[in-house]
Amino acid sequence: MNALKTGTVAASAALLAGGALAAAPAASAAPASTTSVTTSTTACRATSVHQIGTKKVVWDKGMAAFTVRQYLGYCQDSRGWAWMNFASVYVWQQYHARAFGYRAQVGIAVKGEQETRGYVIGPNRQRLTFSKPVRTVNVCTRGWGKLYRLGAESAQGMTSLRC
Repeated sequence: MNALKTGTVAASAALLAGGALAAAPAASAAPASTTSVTTSTTACRATSVHQIGTKKVVWDKGMAAFTVRQYLGYCQDSRGWAWMNFASVYVWQQYHARAFGYRAQVGIAVKGEQETRGYVIGPNRQRLTFSKPVRTVNVCTRGWGKLYRLGAESAQGMTSLRC
């Protein structure tokens, strides 16, 4: 799986199933847990990660193809630990079973900006892809994603706006 370390897969599955890992501490306080979730090259403390906004299910080829979600977590990047947003694209089994190639594209859309932040293109046929966490908790954001397949692109999906 893209950027998940052993031991965090179950936590990610719980998030995708609609559960929550744990309530995050206040934005001004650092969580005490040392368990981490790794997204791309940035580590996030698993107990701090929770979904924000409303997920978006995107249809392609006449079926539910993938789900886009946005998260808030206490993450570490090259500047240290901070509250950050990141997104995921999860490809549904029925779509994956069609056996054609696809690559998930995922990022954080910031209100008023044309390009997504934390943009990632996943490997071929990877069902779960995370964006890079970005320092955008002080602006309005949406999780964004779409699939690139066989020389075409699916419709894009965006979560609800969170300010």
